[in-house]
Amino acid sequence: MDFHRHRWLRYAVVLGLLILFVGCTPRTYLIVDYQVPGNSQDLQGQQVRLLVTDSRSDRYILAPAAARQFEGFQDRYSLAWVTADKKRTVVGEHDLQGIFQATFRKRLETLGVTVVSENQQAAPLFQVDLLSLKIDQDDHKWVAQMSYTASLSRDHKHIASETVKGSAERTKIIGRKGADQTLSDIFSDIINRLDILNLFKKAELI
Repeated sequence: MDFHRHRWLRYAVVLGLLILFVGCTPRTYLIVDYQVPGNSQDLQGQQVRLLVTDSRSDRYILAPAAARQFEGFQDRYSLAWVTADKKRTVVGEHDLQGIFQATFRKRLETLGVTVVSENQQAAPLFQVDLLSLKIDQDDHKWVAQMSYTASLSRDHKHIASETVKGSAERTKIIGRKGADQTLSDIFSDIINRLDILNLFKKAELI
């Protein structure tokens, strides 16, 4: 009886240590929840090629104060769509350019735009150039700022562009949830703030 009791005790200890180890393993990614706007189909029938470029002078998004809270972070992002009815759909894990590529495709599709492959050169090029992105801590707050330029071009000629800048902050809470929420807030706001319909009008595509 003592043998079996001691064996189960050892199993319990090992299991407890395993759970503790997994729980303490640094998370290698940030969570980005994109608030998907409602479908409008205002640009139904339009086609574009989509290109995301990264012109940031500083490619690491965490300022030194924030980086100390994110040991193990590997510049990866778990992306999810969140609709008006609060339904959350996980899209997958991407690098930074990947979440911009996936999200702008989603944004364009809500407007009725079809995103075609790069080799369809007759379609206008919708380009998003990331200019800056930084997450920092300010006293007891998470702070994030982001900017990018969106442009339309055709036949290798620039025809319309708009630069969007924004910032967000949240009270710092224990763990990384506050940073996730701050990044999600600014990411959703700055992408949805771009007036894509007006960009197509300025490019005389509609």
